[in-house]
Order: sequence, then structure tokens, then C-alpha cells
Amino acid sequence: MAVCQGALSAGLLEAYMARFELSKDQVLEQKKAFDVIDSDGNGKITFQEVKDMNAMLEQPLSDQELTEQFTSLDVDGNNTVTFPEFLKVYVKGEFGRDVPLPSVDETIQVLDLAPSRVRTHSCTLDPIDESKMVMKLSQKSSASYYLRVAKQMLAASEETPSVLELNALGYAIPHASFVASALQEENLAKVLSIRTSLREVPNTSRHCPVMVIRVVKTAS
Repeated sequence: MAVCQGALSAGLLEAYMARFELSKDQVLEQKKAFDVIDSDGNGKITFQEVKDMNAMLEQPLSDQELTEQFTSLDVDGNNTVTFPEFLKVYVKGEFGRDVPLPSVDETIQVLDLAPSRVRTHSCTLDPIDESKMVMKLSQKSSASYYLRVAKQMLAASEETPSVLELNALGYAIPHASFVASALQEENLAKVLSIRTSLREVPNTSRHCPVMVIRVVKTAS
């Protein structure tokens, strides 16, 4: 789906600017470059997408060069490149700054996004809490999965107004942005608020980016 291409929420844009010490224009310029390669608009670049883009160049790279380029972008080695990884490589190459990204372990350590409490030793993240109309997004499921569930939750809700809260940590933030953008694009919900912050990871000097998006169901 193309709805997430080029669409960075104000909160997410600010989070990227702060974390990577970039200007608004620099982040948006890199997002445009990322979206050109991310042909299916799912927020992740695959090696096949890089190959397809390479095939359109007048002087394409060799297979070895292409593999090396993709490997340098795929920071966590999971065979896909997210926009934060894309920015990390850009900042390293352009400015020589090595910006740490939230690791899977960090994301697991900071699971509970409720302001009043933080769990530090849980190993699983329940992505959906239907009783509270809260969805906790992680990398374990795809953005399209969360979008389907969000639609089901809003459709089943009889409360007025029906508000759904999307909570995301680290690499799951693009999932939340995608879900909110798609719901609004399809006129199923409107974005009420977007809140971003950096949550300190317990027992470390590192911080994990957090995003909370609240959407309200539109009148049918």
C-alpha cells in the first residue's frame, strides 16, 4: 500500500531529527530516497527491491556490489532495511556519527508503555489489549496484520467515541505510523494525537524511542 510512503507524522519526524541530529529537510530527503526503493510501501526494503531498482540504472552495480551495499544497510542482519537503519547508514557516511539503534533486547526490556509503570523483565509483548482498546505493536507481526486487527477492533466497538491507542517501541514505530495513516486514508478513523518520547532502558545509558498514537473511529 502506498499510504505510508512519504508520510511521516510530526511526532515521528521530530523523533528522527532528535535521535539522528538531523534537520527536518535532511530527514524528509532521506525518506523520499527510502520510499523510491521501498516499492511496496510496507516500510521495509528487501534485497529484491534493491535489485529491482538497480536494474533500472544506466550503469547497474554488479551482484557482489549490490550485496555489499544491502549488507551495509541491513544493520541488524534480518534481511530487511528499515528507515531508522537507512538513516543510521546515512548519518555514518555523511557525518561520521555512529548512532545506536534500539536492539531487540532493549525493546523487550521496555514493554509497558503506561506512564505509571514499567516492566523490565518480561520476555513477551501482548500486542493487543481489546478490553482497553489499546494495541501494543512489536516487530513480531507485520504492519498489515496490525491494520487488519485495528479495523476489527474499531468495527466491534460500540462506545462513543471509539478511541484506539497505538503503542509502539523502537523498530515497531513505522508499524504504528502505517496503521494510523491507513485508517485515516480509508476514512475509518482520524488521528487525535501523537506523542513521542525517549524511554530510558533500565540499567543502561541507552534510550528507546516510544510513540503513542490515538485515533478515533469516524462516524459511519
